[in-house]
Amino acid sequence: MLEPKERFVLILDDMWEAFALEEIGIPEPSKENGCKLVVTTRSLGVCRSMGCKEIGVELLSQEEALSLFLNKVGRSILQVPTLSEEIINSVVEECAGIPLVIVTVAGCMRGVDEIHEWRNALNELRGCIRSLNGVDSEVFGRLQFSYHRLKDKKVQQCFLYCALYPEDYRIPKDELIGYWIAEGFIEEVNNVQEKYDRGRTILNRLVNCCLLESDIDGGDFVRMYDLIRDIALRITSDSPLFMVKAGVCLIEFPSEQEWKENLERVSLMGNEIQEIPSNMSPHCEILSTLLLQSNRNLPRIPDRFFVRMHGLRILNLSYTKIKVLPNCVSDLRNLRSLMLRFCRRLDRVPPLAKLLALQYLDLEGTNIKEIPEGMEMLENLSHLNLYSLWLNKFPVGILPRLCNLYSLRLYWGSETLRETVEEAARLSNRLDTFHATFSKPNDLNIYVKSSVGRGSRSFHFAVANVGSRRSKMLFRSRHYLSSWFIMQAKVNKSVSIIGCKVYDDTIVLPKGVECLVMMSISDVTNLDDVLSREQSKLSHLKVLYLSDCVYLKKLFSLQLLPALQNLEVLQVDICYRIEEIVAVDEEEIEKELGTNMTITVTLPRLKKLVFSDLPELKSVCGDNAVWVCNSLQEIEVSACPKLKRLSLLLPLLDNGQPSPLPALQGITIDEQLWESLQWDQANAKDVLNPYCKFEKA
Repeated sequence: MLEPKERFVLILDDMWEAFALEEIGIPEPSKENGCKLVVTTRSLGVCRSMGCKEIGVELLSQEEALSLFLNKVGRSILQVPTLSEEIINSVVEECAGIPLVIVTVAGCMRGVDEIHEWRNALNELRGCIRSLNGVDSEVFGRLQFSYHRLKDKKVQQCFLYCALYPEDYRIPKDELIGYWIAEGFIEEVNNVQEKYDRGRTILNRLVNCCLLESDIDGGDFVRMYDLIRDIALRITSDSPLFMVKAGVCLIEFPSEQEWKENLERVSLMGNEIQEIPSNMSPHCEILSTLLLQSNRNLPRIPDRFFVRMHGLRILNLSYTKIKVLPNCVSDLRNLRSLMLRFCRRLDRVPPLAKLLALQYLDLEGTNIKEIPEGMEMLENLSHLNLYSLWLNKFPVGILPRLCNLYSLRLYWGSETLRETVEEAARLSNRLDTFHATFSKPNDLNIYVKSSVGRGSRSFHFAVANVGSRRSKMLFRSRHYLSSWFIMQAKVNKSVSIIGCKVYDDTIVLPKGVECLVMMSISDVTNLDDVLSREQSKLSHLKVLYLSDCVYLKKLFSLQLLPALQNLEVLQVDICYRIEEIVAVDEEEIEKELGTNMTITVTLPRLKKLVFSDLPELKSVCGDNAVWVCNSLQEIEVSACPKLKRLSLLLPLLDNGQPSPLPALQGITIDEQLWESLQWDQANAKDVLNPYCKFEKA
């Protein structure tokens, strides 16, 4: 309950139903308590029931609407000789001044130059409006026009599929395209990469038509506008028929009467369903997609639940508490995608030998100890994820049978055989992506040596000793951190070494590695011990991250520096003994050069430098060395109380005064530490001060 004496402004966006504020612990706003309530809604009834002052949002004027339309469709359309302003204005008028309608219609007409298409589009738009009654229905009719303008039935199906996700959900692009492929929406090409390229093309079309919204940075997710999703749900309330109750806090499983025979797709994802009636066996022979993931308290699926779902192509039970998958899954011969990701209690999967159409199998994070029986028969598998820490071994002879693999994720158990690793190496040339965790450094070495001249486009390898239950738990948290770091780095080829002793077991790195992560390494005092013989493999290294390496005193020597000239990100944290980043042996240099001269350390591509929790760190490089990194954009330093010198050499102006690093964006550092730093150039601190963001110690 919010205390009445506390002043607040509460904003409730996109309200569909009125409710009493007191029921959820919100005091009634009044002049006396100074509190404010702002409600946005498309329903005047909700506004009045809540007792709000009505402030209508005006529709755009014709002039404003035309300007918005031209911004979206492209102002060059005015220069097309065959198109008149009259036809363009007529289309804009039919959008009724509603911004979302304007941008979606404009998106559909972008690149259309033929007057015949514009006239036809105008007739279709008017037809969509006349076919429905009521104010809301007229809005839906105008938006539905954009759906009909897609023309291509497969693209329309791809659009409708997005409505299976909850409202305002960030939809992963690759997951969505994987569903489209499994559904058969993308069958005009055979190659898996070509299918994903086609899927991206369809996504771009839907975004350009404003039927989907892309991430601000054009990243890996899309969203569906609420109104657009409502259109899709209205279309799928009849033919094709969907049942969508996703992300609505559903506890009771839909009754058998709701499972109509003509159901094609069902989404119950992201709910609180705790039980499916034990005798339930819906008669849904044409059901192709069933999404039940993220019902985290669902413990079991009835034995006969899937018996009358022979058309099922996609089954997602990820993030549930199921312990056993019903045996009837073995008879789903049309199944193409079986997703059981992070069903942590699942320790048995029924035989898969009959599932010859299966393309996607995801068992990551499950409790299985042996691979499913009959997996060698799944020759159509393109995506296999067996990243389960409890998997003891992967039998010899199976990987060569999986001749269509495109993406492979494996955990090599403690009983890994050399022959299996060699099979994976021979397979790697056909893979686009290979993620693997090796339980011993030597297993990675075997793989690398066996894959010379081969290799997947993208690989992410980890080496970790995770034999005991406790070490598995520790590995999970470290590997999560490592994976997050690699994802942020946006690299395609990485190696993580976690919790291993590597001084005696020399690591052999794969060619082209872009990111190297070392965490909880207990027997290394500097990287030269590990990488001195691998310098030729480091020419592509962009990201280097070290954490919790307790005996590390010097990061690397000058001898290793030439191999790191493409390094862009250097992050070191929780290394309690490290004193120096670049080890400069001043006595050796003086002996060779015959003088005590200043050494220049250069990393020409370095963009980001992060030092954190390094209590013994004194300087980046020795007293007689300076650090030239004109490409630096970010510097972050925290919990480094003994740091005296950053050793940075700033570029000089014509008058001899230092100037800021040309690419520098910011320095995050404790103010007291900043004031205590020593500089090799006069006025260097004053020059860099404006870039500082000070943090409390």
